[in-house]
Amino acid sequence: MRRIIAWIARFASYLLFRRVEVAGMERYPTGRPVLLVANHFNGFVDPVLIATVLGRLPRFIAKGGLRKIPIAGLVLRSAGVVFVHRREDKDGTESNEDAFADCHQALVKRDVVAIFPEGTTHDRAQIDPIKTGAARIALGARSAGATELAIVPVGLTFPDKVALRSSALVEFGVPIDLDVVAPGAVDTDDPDAVRQLTALIDRGLRAVSPDFPDVETALALDQAAQIALSSRDDPDPSLETRADLARRLGRTTPDDQAAVRRDVGRYLTTLAGLRLTDPDVIRPTNPARLLRSAFWIGVLVILLGGLVAATLLINLWPAALVVLVSLFVKTPVSKGTARVLVGLIAFPVAWIVGGVLAADGAVAVTLVVITAAAGALAAIWMVERSIALVYMLLRWQGQRERIGTVSLAESVRADVVTTVHSVVGPS
Repeated sequence: MRRIIAWIARFASYLLFRRVEVAGMERYPTGRPVLLVANHFNGFVDPVLIATVLGRLPRFIAKGGLRKIPIAGLVLRSAGVVFVHRREDKDGTESNEDAFADCHQALVKRDVVAIFPEGTTHDRAQIDPIKTGAARIALGARSAGATELAIVPVGLTFPDKVALRSSALVEFGVPIDLDVVAPGAVDTDDPDAVRQLTALIDRGLRAVSPDFPDVETALALDQAAQIALSSRDDPDPSLETRADLARRLGRTTPDDQAAVRRDVGRYLTTLAGLRLTDPDVIRPTNPARLLRSAFWIGVLVILLGGLVAATLLINLWPAALVVLVSLFVKTPVSKGTARVLVGLIAFPVAWIVGGVLAADGAVAVTLVVITAAAGALAAIWMVERSIALVYMLLRWQGQRERIGTVSLAESVRADVVTTVHSVVGPS
């Protein structure tokens, strides 16, 4: 069941994200029990991404209230989720001994357990204080017989949690070898060991996660990193280098950050006044690129148009339902959760119903379901590239009309790049 859910999670990620970048995967230890600790900035999307990147479903730890949600609770229990009770919950007085014992036994069997040690999901730009649960689980698992246990920090970064088909970065940090940082027979009965291990987990997680004092600072420094790294030769730098530079800017002095934010503000104001975008300045659209894009759109239509048309009625209503639900959800952290939960239910139901109505026999119904799923992916690719082509055409027209103003924007942009590199120093 866990393997099936892992494949479903991967498919959901393909639908949700245009781009998922993985960094530091070479640090992930194999053949050992692993306790993953991750930041929790995007609700139910976070475990979906982790399962996608790992290619397997860890034993996630979640708050006990989730198991009471109809359908979702059943799915989570089938996925092997371990439910714990928090002090702030109404059922917080219940014991977590059985839940912790499940985690210990999973790690003894050299499985993977994943926990969000902040304790809750949120829309803040910094890591909340790390709770001691991860440290206590690790030490308790070793006392129960787990050997060679590694604690692996995982940072999840979302440049835009609100947009449909956005991007995400999953970054693996340096593993914490429990036997090295807490040698001997120390366990959960040693409060100093729990506190010291929690501090190590906290530092490791902050090293790979967004951690800024407020959302405004996070947005400004991320914009500065994007501008400083983008160039004509590399107009779309990796999310890893962008996130790393933003974190380095966040560790500079308040005066240096103020200088960066001032120059970014000047540049964005200039762009808005000139009706330009940063790509207009560093890599203007040209007719050759337009023709190449139009050609490949035509190829896509020829190759995939029939598949999209054949599955349009099946996929249209669940897609509309996901968009509609998303419009009614106001908080960014809840939008992703709503999209995942609604999509994971609505699309499979639509495919199965379509298969039952259109075919007879289990094999035929399965083929319809697979075809409908492929049609959903094909439709996304076609729509995205068509929108990109239209946008490129509009930007080309705008650039032709405002070609004389680009030099002004270039000079202001150069100030941003100079300031960023002067405050962070060499890489």
